[in-house]
Amino acid sequence: GTVFVVQWDKVYLQGKEDVGSFTFQAALHSSGRIVFGYKEIPVPVLQISASQHPVKAGLSDAFMVLNPSPDVPESRRRTIYEYHRVELDTGRISSLSAVEFTPLPTCLQHQSCETCLSSELTFNCSWCHVLQRCC
Repeated sequence: GTVFVVQWDKVYLQGKEDVGSFTFQAALHSSGRIVFGYKEIPVPVLQISASQHPVKAGLSDAFMVLNPSPDVPESRRRTIYEYHRVELDTGRISSLSAVEFTPLPTCLQHQSCETCLSSELTFNCSWCHVLQRCC
């Protein structure tokens, strides 16, 4: 009830199956923490070719737009627009390693009107009586 874990188990690079398989996971905690755990990384991530697909590690905010494909009218082309990214140093990703992201403080962390209005955050927090939330 406090963490959601997704694991990729025995993932092979297309055309490079001989280098071995990757096993890694992402854990999303209810506190907002995100942990990437790397169990098996058979080759340095820096050595993975990005010619067929970009090699990325980290977090990003993005949205997707479905556009009709000009070549095939009944199909749609996905376009992903990324507007914020926190990248990991891929040179530091190795077997049996982990990276933890911890959320920065926000107005949403305050659970009462009193703590919201007395907050020393620089966000100008204010209490919403309708939502019973600090915002």
